[in-house]
Amino acid sequence: MALADKIIDLRKKAGWSQEQLAEHLDISRQSVSKWESGASVPELDKIIKISDLFGVTTDYLLKEETEERTDGYIPERDNTASFEKTSDTPNGSPQDAERTVSQQEATTFIDLAKEVSPKIALGVSLCILSPICLLFLSGIAECSSLLSEDVASASGIIILLLFAGAGVGYLIFFGMKLDKYEYLEKENISILTETRTLVTEKKENFAPLYRKKVVFGVLLCLCSVMPLFIATAFDPKDFVYSFCMCILLGIVAVGVNCFVKYGIIQGSFDKILEEGDYTRSKKAISKNLGAVARIYWCFIVAAYLGASFITNKWNITWIIFAIAGILFAACMGVMRLHYDHKQS
Repeated sequence: MALADKIIDLRKKAGWSQEQLAEHLDISRQSVSKWESGASVPELDKIIKISDLFGVTTDYLLKEETEERTDGYIPERDNTASFEKTSDTPNGSPQDAERTVSQQEATTFIDLAKEVSPKIALGVSLCILSPICLLFLSGIAECSSLLSEDVASASGIIILLLFAGAGVGYLIFFGMKLDKYEYLEKENISILTETRTLVTEKKENFAPLYRKKVVFGVLLCLCSVMPLFIATAFDPKDFVYSFCMCILLGIVAVGVNCFVKYGIIQGSFDKILEEGDYTRSKKAISKNLGAVARIYWCFIVAAYLGASFITNKWNITWIIFAIAGILFAACMGVMRLHYDHKQS
């Protein structure tokens, strides 16, 4: 086994990302990436540090004939960085089974993610935009006698359901194309050094565009409330608030579109490299939290439909999803912290 492969193997057994290893060695992540891709070799002092860090000899690192360490060593946690144990079962026992992913398979998956990401992002945007017509028609009905409130509500609900149905259809249809690669999110995988080098290079080339789109999406979401603030300053009538809400949803839809579209592509790199949200320890947590998430959102959809049909205020009840999303993120964060505490 080459030095590059040994560094990758030791790092993964520790459940560390490249960033975490770089921080512990006081170097840049790019240096670790070059070591693991075989583009460069660590200097002698770094090899000694790696040997001390992972509890292996320098002979093991430098001699290709030396057998791998088999005692399941995992560095202990300290206060300088947040490290995770490598475990795929609730009791923390290691699971060594790996699925080998070829370079062709990895490239095909990344290309497919780039292909479907705009469609999935469009589906999400359509769901966000679905209440706009209802809000707009309700505002027209309030300020004009040309359109009754009953007609406005009925027309708005029909358009809402059409938009939501189209959005969900996009999510299901194009999401199913990625289903055959679902194992990348759940199983431990193994890739060749050449594949890792190729994917790492693609990820680094994509990084500047990803950062720009994330910043752009964040700015849009922050600016989306400005129409409401401006309207409040002039003490407008209720229908003006409805129009401002339409503008707010439109801006949010564009911002979220950026998050989803470019997030899917970024996620495809992380899944192949087992980085970010797809390290082996986080895969173990996701397996346990996935069922909870499905049950949660089923209840939220049922609550939304029940409240909407009972109150007939579809222009208001959609806020249930916004609140549910915030609560979901908070609950998942608490559950992850609890799970991490049990694993430690």
